[in-house]
Amino acid sequence: MEEEIYEEPAGGKIPKQRIAIIAVVVVLIAAIYLSGVWKIPFEVATPKIQMLIIGQPSDGLLTVLNQDNSLVNYTVKGASQLDLSPEQKLEEYDVIVLDQHLGGTFYEHSVSRQLGEALQNYVRTGGKLVVVMDSGIYRSGSEGTISSDVANWEANFADLIPVDCETGVDGIGSCQKAVFTSGRIKRVDLSHKIMSGIEIAPLNPTMPPYSLKNFDVKETGEVVAIIEEEGASKTFPAIVEKKKLLGKVIYFNYDPAITPGIWQNTLEYLR
Repeated sequence: MEEEIYEEPAGGKIPKQRIAIIAVVVVLIAAIYLSGVWKIPFEVATPKIQMLIIGQPSDGLLTVLNQDNSLVNYTVKGASQLDLSPEQKLEEYDVIVLDQHLGGTFYEHSVSRQLGEALQNYVRTGGKLVVVMDSGIYRSGSEGTISSDVANWEANFADLIPVDCETGVDGIGSCQKAVFTSGRIKRVDLSHKIMSGIEIAPLNPTMPPYSLKNFDVKETGEVVAIIEEEGASKTFPAIVEKKKLLGKVIYFNYDPAITPGIWQNTLEYLR
């Protein structure tokens, strides 16, 4: 018996029999899918944020991040671990959080000149940076020392940080002096996704205000939310954003773990 050889029709046209078979298969797949027996995975899962935390985040923030493990994978490193070839190390991450606010020494609130410049380049080329409280205000030297003439963000990051450390009459910068506030976080930018669904926190007026450690810094970017001191007219910037051509920087003037809903909104915004 001779083997039957199939020849493609002239002009590349598909035979009517094949068209009929294809149509039947498509109809069967659609019927099965609509019946709920089989679901076709049309939606592609959004990748997790690859996050680098530089410094020492609070246990509360780590707890919130662990609860949000469907959104983010994080790594924690000290600033000194990034002094060698920092630009190559930073480019591995989607979001970088500079959180040194728990450091007990000036050195633990410092970054090297190389790391400061690498973070500037990271944001300007599309990276997303979150800075917490007084992180990165000092410049580190060798063997745990700091430069005696640097105590602000501008020297380390140029105009990258969306708040300014102003020098007081005592010669001390506002980013060097913590303020302890009993207050609430209030939305200012009504359209910003970070405060989506959150007008004020705590929401319930019967709940006590937050006990916050923050700084009397001056905003130089877009204010997303403020801290309203309870029983006083004093306010402080709570969350401030500065957008660059490609990247962005968000400043938190308190530990983000205090408001996990706002922090989760921030992760969604940065993803």
